[in-house]
Amino acid sequence: MAYTLNKVLADHSHKWLIALRIVLIIVLVWWMSVIFRFSAQNGTQSTQASDQVVEVFSDVIAKVTGNDHIKIKLTVTYRSQFEYGIRKLAHMFIYFILAITAMLLLFTFERVPMLVRMLLSVFGCFLYACTDEFHQSFSYGRGPSLRDVFIDTFGASMGIIVALILFCIIYTIYHSYQAYKIKRYNASISEA
Repeated sequence: MAYTLNKVLADHSHKWLIALRIVLIIVLVWWMSVIFRFSAQNGTQSTQASDQVVEVFSDVIAKVTGNDHIKIKLTVTYRSQFEYGIRKLAHMFIYFILAITAMLLLFTFERVPMLVRMLLSVFGCFLYACTDEFHQSFSYGRGPSLRDVFIDTFGASMGIIVALILFCIIYTIYHSYQAYKIKRYNASISEA
C-alpha cells in the first residue's frame, strides 16, 4: 500500500501536537510570569537591574575594543541615555519572545488561517502589555506608559515576523523529509 504525504502527516501529527501544545502553553505561561515579576519590581529594583545590564554591556565593549575610555565616557556623559535605551530594548525583547512563543503555539492549529494567527498573537501581546503596564502602576516608583505598550507591541510584531520565518524553514524541511521518506518507502514496495 503506497503512502501519500497527507496520510503520513495525519497518522503521526495528533500525538506530537498534543505534547507540543502542552509544552508551549507551559513556556508561554512561564514567560508571562517572568514579565509579571519584572513589572512587580519597584523603581529602585528596576533601576538597579538596568544599571547591572549597562555595566556588563560597557565592560564587554571595553574588553572588545581594548579601550577603557569608552566605559569612562559612558559613565560620565551618556549613562542615563544608554540606560533608557537598554530599558526600551528590554521591553521589546521580552515581548519579542512572548510573540514567538504565542505564534509557535498557534502554528499547531492547522485549520486557523495564518493571518488570524498573526492577529491573535499581536493582539494578545498588546493586551498583555496593557495589563502589564497597569500592574506596573502598583509598583512603588513606577507608572504606566502608553509608549511602553507601543514598544512592547512593536517587539511582538518583530517576534511574529521571526516566528513566520522559522515556521517556513521548519515546514519546508519537515515536508521535504517526509516526502523523501515516502518516496523511498513507495520505491521499496514497488521493487518487492
